[in-house]
Amino acid sequence: MTRLLLASASPGRLATLRRAGVEPLVQVSGVDEELLLTTAPETAAPAETALFLARAKAEAVAPAVSDVVVVGCDSVLELDGAVHGKPRDAAEATARWRAMRGRSGVLHSGHWVVDRRTADHRGATGAVASTTVH
Repeated sequence: MTRLLLASASPGRLATLRRAGVEPLVQVSGVDEELLLTTAPETAAPAETALFLARAKAEAVAPAVSDVVVVGCDSVLELDGAVHGKPRDAAEATARWRAMRGRSGVLHSGHWVVDRRTADHRGATGAVASTTVH
Protein backbone atom coordinates (compact mmCIF):
# COMPACT_ATOMS: atom_id res chain seq x y z
CA MET A 1 0.00 0.00 0.00
CA THR A 2 1.29 3.46 -0.91
CA ARG A 3 1.79 5.80 2.04
CA LEU A 4 1.39 9.55 1.63
CA LEU A 5 3.49 12.02 3.58
CA LEU A 6 2.13 15.55 3.78
CA ALA A 7 4.96 18.09 4.07
CA SER A 8 2.71 20.74 5.59
CA ALA A 9 1.57 22.10 8.93
CA SER A 10 -1.78 23.13 7.43
CA PRO A 11 -4.70 21.75 9.43
CA GLY A 12 -6.95 22.49 6.44
CA ARG A 13 -4.91 20.35 4.05
CA LEU A 14 -4.79 17.51 6.59
CA ALA A 15 -8.56 17.72 7.13
CA THR A 16 -9.20 17.67 3.37
CA LEU A 17 -7.14 14.50 2.94
CA ARG A 18 -8.87 12.84 5.88
CA ARG A 19 -12.31 13.73 4.47
CA ALA A 20 -11.19 12.05 1.25
CA GLY A 21 -10.38 8.88 3.19
CA VAL A 22 -6.60 9.36 3.22
CA GLU A 23 -4.74 9.24 6.54
CA PRO A 24 -1.33 10.71 5.67
CA LEU A 25 1.85 10.82 7.64
CA VAL A 26 2.73 14.45 8.42
CA GLN A 27 6.17 16.01 8.55
CA VAL A 28 6.39 19.78 8.60
CA SER A 29 9.09 20.99 6.24
CA GLY A 30 10.38 23.86 8.33
CA VAL A 31 10.87 25.92 5.16
CA ASP A 32 11.10 29.66 5.90
CA GLU A 33 8.76 30.90 3.18
CA GLU A 34 9.63 34.60 3.55
CA LEU A 35 13.34 33.89 3.35
CA LEU A 36 12.86 31.50 0.44
CA LEU A 37 10.87 34.10 -1.49
CA THR A 38 13.94 36.35 -1.46
CA THR A 39 15.58 33.75 -3.74
CA ALA A 40 12.61 33.42 -6.12
CA PRO A 41 12.83 35.13 -9.49
CA GLU A 42 11.32 38.63 -9.24
CA THR A 43 9.53 38.01 -12.52
CA ALA A 44 7.78 34.88 -11.25
CA ALA A 45 4.03 34.90 -11.76
CA PRO A 46 1.92 34.28 -8.64
CA ALA A 47 1.10 30.73 -9.80
CA GLU A 48 4.82 30.02 -10.23
CA THR A 49 5.43 31.34 -6.72
CA ALA A 50 2.90 28.87 -5.26
CA LEU A 51 4.58 25.99 -7.11
CA PHE A 52 8.07 27.19 -6.10
CA LEU A 53 7.07 27.11 -2.41
CA ALA A 54 5.29 23.75 -2.70
CA ARG A 55 8.35 22.24 -4.35
CA ALA A 56 10.67 23.61 -1.68
CA LYS A 57 8.55 22.05 1.07
CA ALA A 58 8.37 18.62 -0.58
CA GLU A 59 12.07 18.59 -1.42
CA ALA A 60 13.02 19.66 2.11
CA VAL A 61 11.31 16.58 3.54
CA ALA A 62 11.95 14.00 0.80
CA PRO A 63 15.65 13.22 1.42
CA ALA A 64 14.92 12.07 4.99
CA VAL A 65 12.23 9.54 4.06
CA SER A 66 11.75 6.48 1.87
CA ASP A 67 8.93 4.24 0.70
CA VAL A 68 6.40 7.11 0.67
CA VAL A 69 4.98 9.66 -1.72
CA VAL A 70 5.73 13.16 -0.41
CA VAL A 71 3.31 16.01 -1.16
CA GLY A 72 4.28 19.64 -0.61
CA CYS A 73 1.64 22.33 -0.94
CA ASP A 74 1.38 26.09 -0.81
CA SER A 75 -1.21 28.68 -1.70
CA VAL A 76 -0.87 32.36 -2.48
CA LEU A 77 -3.53 34.97 -3.09
CA GLU A 78 -3.11 37.27 -6.06
CA LEU A 79 -4.85 40.61 -5.58
CA ASP A 80 -4.21 43.52 -7.93
CA GLY A 81 -1.05 41.80 -9.18
CA ALA A 82 0.44 41.50 -5.67
CA VAL A 83 1.13 38.14 -4.04
CA HIS A 84 -0.08 37.53 -0.50
CA GLY A 85 0.89 34.47 1.52
CA LYS A 86 -0.77 33.14 4.64
CA PRO A 87 -1.86 35.96 6.96
CA ARG A 88 0.41 36.21 10.01
CA ASP A 89 -2.50 36.68 12.41
CA ALA A 90 -6.22 37.40 12.68
CA ALA A 91 -5.71 41.14 12.27
CA GLU A 92 -3.90 40.67 8.96
CA ALA A 93 -6.59 38.25 7.75
CA THR A 94 -9.30 40.76 8.64
CA ALA A 95 -7.44 43.56 6.86
CA ARG A 96 -7.10 41.39 3.76
CA TRP A 97 -10.82 40.54 3.78
CA ARG A 98 -11.63 44.24 4.03
CA ALA A 99 -9.29 45.02 1.12
CA MET A 100 -11.06 42.36 -0.97
CA ARG A 101 -14.58 43.47 -0.06
CA GLY A 102 -16.63 43.79 -3.25
CA ARG A 103 -13.71 42.60 -5.38
CA SER A 104 -12.12 39.35 -6.40
CA GLY A 105 -8.68 37.81 -6.39
CA VAL A 106 -7.13 34.57 -7.56
CA LEU A 107 -6.04 31.85 -5.16
CA HIS A 108 -3.18 29.79 -6.62
CA SER A 109 -2.49 26.42 -4.95
CA GLY A 110 0.74 24.67 -5.86
CA HIS A 111 1.33 20.97 -5.28
CA TRP A 112 4.65 19.16 -5.66
CA VAL A 113 4.87 15.37 -5.44
CA VAL A 114 8.09 13.39 -4.87
CA ASP A 115 7.90 9.62 -5.19
CA ARG A 116 10.33 8.11 -2.68
CA ARG A 117 9.24 4.51 -3.38
CA THR A 118 11.71 3.94 -6.21
CA ALA A 119 15.42 3.19 -5.90
CA ASP A 120 16.54 6.35 -7.71
CA HIS A 121 13.95 8.63 -6.06
CA ARG A 122 13.71 10.66 -9.25
CA GLY A 123 9.93 10.70 -9.68
CA ALA A 124 8.78 14.27 -9.04
CA THR A 125 6.16 16.51 -10.60
CA GLY A 126 4.00 19.47 -9.77
CA ALA A 127 1.08 21.57 -10.87
CA VAL A 128 -0.92 24.61 -9.87
CA ALA A 129 -4.67 25.00 -9.62
CA SER A 130 -6.13 28.49 -9.57
CA THR A 131 -9.56 29.75 -8.65
CA THR A 132 -11.22 33.12 -8.40
CA VAL A 133 -12.33 34.07 -4.90
CA HIS A 134 -14.81 36.81 -4.04
